[in-house]
Amino acid sequence: MGREQPDVLIRLAENEEAIGTLYGEYAARFPDYAGFWYEMAGDEAEHAGWLRGLSSGAGPGGLPVDENRFNLRAIETYMKYLQEELDRVRRGETPLLNALSVTLYLEESLMERKYFEVLEADSQGLKRVLRDLSAATASHVARAREALDRYKQTASSG
Repeated sequence: MGREQPDVLIRLAENEEAIGTLYGEYAARFPDYAGFWYEMAGDEAEHAGWLRGLSSGAGPGGLPVDENRFNLRAIETYMKYLQEELDRVRRGETPLLNALSVTLYLEESLMERKYFEVLEADSQGLKRVLRDLSAATASHVARAREALDRYKQTASSG
């Protein structure tokens, strides 16, 4: 356990940025929920900034990574999925229900896979950032679930 992996934080930051880009496209496509998605996208940009900040302070050897938790292929697969979703929404092939469902799926999958536990956190600063990322993602899950439930309630009463 614990190889040095200087690119992990950059890969995680890129993933956050890709999620934010998708949310920005959802906001542009679905004006009734634009505020929700723009806020989520802004959060993702902030999270990416936290990760990039950690990366710049990680030093030449990077940070120790739990090899059992970080799977580069899984991140690449996730990024490919995000790109496919982005392409679909840009082609106008994503209904609002799907966009809300994908948002909830993305946030839940980050929580379920304990996405931010790939790093062996020794420093208090790193532990704090990883804890904050986990808490922010949990908040995103709750907000995404609320938006999806609100949509379903409105759709069934309309």
